[in-house]
Amino acid sequence: MIHVDLQPEPSNFNTDVRIPGKRFLARVPNPSGKQWKNKDYWKKISTDLYVAYNGICAYTGLWFSKSTAPVSVDHFLPKSKEPEKAYEWNNYRLTTQIMNSYKDDNLIADPFEIHNGDFILDFPSCLIKVNPNLPREKIDIIQSTIDILKLNSSDDQVQARCDIIISYVNEEISKQYLKKRYPFIAYELERQNLFDKIKEIVRPIQDIQ
Repeated sequence: MIHVDLQPEPSNFNTDVRIPGKRFLARVPNPSGKQWKNKDYWKKISTDLYVAYNGICAYTGLWFSKSTAPVSVDHFLPKSKEPEKAYEWNNYRLTTQIMNSYKDDNLIADPFEIHNGDFILDFPSCLIKVNPNLPREKIDIIQSTIDILKLNSSDDQVQARCDIIISYVNEEISKQYLKKRYPFIAYELERQNLFDKIKEIVRPIQDIQ
């Protein structure tokens, strides 16, 4: 996970999402699961959310294609617990359906509030670790986030990070492309001064395979 800056809400957001949403909440202040049905006005701006955040998942720091991983609008503060936030742009995080299901209603580190370097990417394992120099309470929430989002326990996520790194090593993608599409990996390579050295680390492993 890498820090994400809040982007301006779309011009149609108030009309399409906030106004009808607040009208619904005025009638039903604490909706049940069934009562939310057909009141998911946030879906109207899912494409706007994707464009605003350049297709980069807030929880993995990696770009995803809408054709292979449908866009999911995650309510960072769950609507089941804080319904008054259900129709607010600043409560939405761009993610995929599977990552949204992992997060569920759990409390995790907020990509809007974390600092770059709080989450560390280990090379060449592609595993995500906690910065050990952080305060104890922050270490706990970041480790919990790693566990809840299955950032290391899901083989697909670990393999995806490794595949991206290998593509860079094999010069199939450029440094600029890496920074644009996969900012978390790019930031960690830069922070650890590994943009060039990673080729020395990964190639011998490929040779063994």
